[in-house]
Amino acid sequence: MKKLLSITAALTLALPIFAGEAKEVTLKGTGMCASCTLKVADSCTNALQVKAEDGNIKTYIFTENMKHGAYFCSGKTENLIVKGLVAKKDGKLTLKPISVEKKEDS
Repeated sequence: MKKLLSITAALTLALPIFAGEAKEVTLKGTGMCASCTLKVADSCTNALQVKAEDGNIKTYIFTENMKHGAYFCSGKTENLIVKGLVAKKDGKLTLKPISVEKKEDS
């Protein structure tokens, strides 16, 4: 029993290493609803699409909605600046938002 508890404790402590820790970032991209616009979620959830350096579009699904009606539910909103914690869960990029704002056109 002690051996089983030791193994369980070791795996529990190592799990965050394998899962990858969240990293705080600032992203600029286009906000939209993951359900209504992208059709990748069962309910209204914020999503941010960012053009990566290689030209590919990366989609970040928010772990919690922030300013959903203002920027995400009304179609697409370009020039959003989102600060948050990025992680990978089940092969998808997730974003726990800290702040969301729209960059005004210059």
